[in-house]
Amino acid sequence: MNSKLGPLFCILLSFGTVIRQTDMAYLNVAEFFNITNGNLSSITWAHAVNSKSELAASLNSSIMMLEADVVIGKINNSGNEIPIMAHPPANTSDLSLSDFLSEILEFNLKANSQAKKGVKLDFKSIEALENSLDELDKLYANMSYPVWINADIISGPVNATGTPVDPARFFKNTKHFQNSTLSIGWTTNYGQNFSTSTYSNDQITNMLDVILQNNVSQSITFPVRAGIAAESATQMRRLLSDVTNSTLTIWSGDGDNVNAKKLQQLILSVGVNKTYIDVPDALLKEINLSGSSSVAKTTLKLLGIALVAILVL
Repeated sequence: MNSKLGPLFCILLSFGTVIRQTDMAYLNVAEFFNITNGNLSSITWAHAVNSKSELAASLNSSIMMLEADVVIGKINNSGNEIPIMAHPPANTSDLSLSDFLSEILEFNLKANSQAKKGVKLDFKSIEALENSLDELDKLYANMSYPVWINADIISGPVNATGTPVDPARFFKNTKHFQNSTLSIGWTTNYGQNFSTSTYSNDQITNMLDVILQNNVSQSITFPVRAGIAAESATQMRRLLSDVTNSTLTIWSGDGDNVNAKKLQQLILSVGVNKTYIDVPDALLKEINLSGSSSVAKTTLKLLGIALVAILVL
């Protein structure tokens, strides 16, 4: 080892255990959508695509990623309970998970490369996930596009009372979907009535612990609520530092209190190449990330110059 590099290497390790994922050929989302500058914040989202009409509209749009919620319920309030597309407390829909997946697969098989869609499945309970495995297994081999599997697996801010999806069962049941991104987050209790909150160090540690304990090998993104993440810059950087090749997916509920300036600073500090953004249009305009790719490149260049200077000393 270079004697000048050794002390710096030791300093980097001293900040904590780094979770290194298995070196394998992940589906690169930026490359799939032909984003040559790696700016993940430019990827566009359709949220809560939980009906036939919403699915049709999304497929016929320029939207890149379709996010939808999976619960156990009934189609048009009749028949057996199966995995359907709906957001709690709703437990009925006109769109089953089976039809949702099949329609997107059929669309992508026919579409040109510029029109293809990615999918984010937000499982609201472990039962919803476990009852969806057969449908996913049937089609997964042909899903040559981004497929994200999302669940809130850790209790989070602000004293959230929602029941997290059991992390051990989640990781066990998703282990064979090796080309998927696991989107793993925290339950949250936040909105218009909250002025500020943070992800605590313990909540971050709890997430890192379950990733280590379950030997997770897939690509990971951390979905974090914009208003809370904006006040938790140190914790966000810790996540990205401790889990190699991980990203943030910043989302926001309508009416959430968000410090747009702090959120912008967070995104620019970690880099748009590490940050997906799924927030309402009004907030997206407020954080104003135009030109952020060039800012990120300049920042990386300056950091590289600083590192070289340290090694030369």
